[in-house]
Amino acid sequence: MIRLRTLTATLALLLALATNAEPRHLYLTWSGAPESTIDINLVMDRVSEPVYVYYDTEPRHEDRSAYRSVVEATYIQTQMELADGWRLYVAPLAGLAPGATYSFIAGEETNGFSRELKFRTLPGGAAPLRFVNGGDMGADGRARTIQRIAGSKDPDFAVLGGDLAYANGMLGAGGLWDAWLKNWSDYMRRTDGCLVPILTAIGNHEVNKFASVDPLVRSPWYLSLFGRQGEQVYFSRQVGDNMVFFMLDTDHLNAVDGPQLEWLKAELEKYKHVPHKFAVYHVPLYPAFGKFEGAVAARAREVWGPLFDQYGVRVAFEHHDHVAKRSKPIKNGQVAESGTVYVGDGAMGRESRDVGRELRWYNAMEESTVHFWLVDVTPDRVDLQAIDRSDTVFDAVSLP
Repeated sequence: MIRLRTLTATLALLLALATNAEPRHLYLTWSGAPESTIDINLVMDRVSEPVYVYYDTEPRHEDRSAYRSVVEATYIQTQMELADGWRLYVAPLAGLAPGATYSFIAGEETNGFSRELKFRTLPGGAAPLRFVNGGDMGADGRARTIQRIAGSKDPDFAVLGGDLAYANGMLGAGGLWDAWLKNWSDYMRRTDGCLVPILTAIGNHEVNKFASVDPLVRSPWYLSLFGRQGEQVYFSRQVGDNMVFFMLDTDHLNAVDGPQLEWLKAELEKYKHVPHKFAVYHVPLYPAFGKFEGAVAARAREVWGPLFDQYGVRVAFEHHDHVAKRSKPIKNGQVAESGTVYVGDGAMGRESRDVGRELRWYNAMEESTVHFWLVDVTPDRVDLQAIDRSDTVFDAVSLP
């Protein structure tokens, strides 16, 4: 009888654990102003709707009755549900206080809620801000190490340039995204415990180039997870009074010219008053490893370069080549006293490639090393540091 009671109790405990599972993944993006909104994205294994996010400006230690605000998350039908059965729910929180820390839990009644987590809204105005930039990540030990270091620098957000999970647009590659999302949640944390929101541009390893022309078929996972940052895969995001990001697509789902080019012209004109303009995309215009006359690089230099010059793009964040580089200031296709500085090129986890022994004519620094860029922005300057996986700053520059 005692053994039967023990077995019954054990089965009850296992059943309770099985039905009290947290959301499989939880990550933060923006589709609105970073000072007053945040999108909480929940990837759920199974769900008994509705899904809720409870939040407050004070910790409530997972007592749902104590949180002063609650919002029901919206179910978003995505391609990843066809592959692994994962369901996506998005809770766009709005009307938040600038520069505030919020505690929250997210989930649903039957299968459980997350532990209490935190995020910070951006302060807005002319307040200093810090972000990290990188791309070409993967989910192995190098990626985990560099993300842990990046999180320890207390960034306000992260700007990623594509090739995140290396799933190649394959619907059956959910395991790679599973590992990438887990790494991000585990290692990209500020020292105060806050999650780090993501701005991301698309890369070639997010796309199956042999699939249908339908974007949802060519890039099912990326569009499922990150397809709501703007009306298109390319989009802009103003952050405070002093900076704006133009997140671009280097021929992965959208040509660098055509509609994207017309959109870029209009957006640069719209934000011409913002002092710090940043372009973010995957394939470099001024590579340290790839061919200078590569088809995408040459075409993008031809059509984007004059716009960067005309509107004074301060920094272009490039990726794809798995090396570290910083260009000299470039204007009109030549080295100049002032102009756009092109930094990159990926390798925030992927093994770095060998750069040549001699610097290319347009570059001030080239290194073969896994790294990320730490960027501090104030009203009158932009400070950039390249940091490797031993937490060493190996390159730095200040741009007025």
